[in-house]
Amino acid sequence: SVSDREITRSSGILDKMDAGDGLMADKGFLIADLCHERGIELNLPPYIIGGGQLSAEELVHTRRIASLRIHVEQAIERVKKFRILNFLVADFFDIADHIYKVCAVLADHDKDLVE
Repeated sequence: SVSDREITRSSGILDKMDAGDGLMADKGFLIADLCHERGIELNLPPYIIGGGQLSAEELVHTRRIASLRIHVEQAIERVKKFRILNFLVADFFDIADHIYKVCAVLADHDKDLVE
């Protein structure tokens, strides 16, 4: 199987980001060095090894990431409502990314995620 790290590297997503941009990922996503060398801020939720407790700073950081993650999940759900993505046949796989982008733009113009 392909690792998260290799998918991130081969997808080219980091090449589309600028220094100072932020990238949100799940814990265990081992791409900190890839982000650091490009000046990209990697936002991972803190995690505890051995059953300890989060520090006050880690707790604030976790809550901040969680509040942003809600908006990301809502944006993903908006794109999923375009059911065309469920019915792509092999003939259209080569343009699937273009179809997805159109759905994302349409979803983005639906209404504000954050009021």
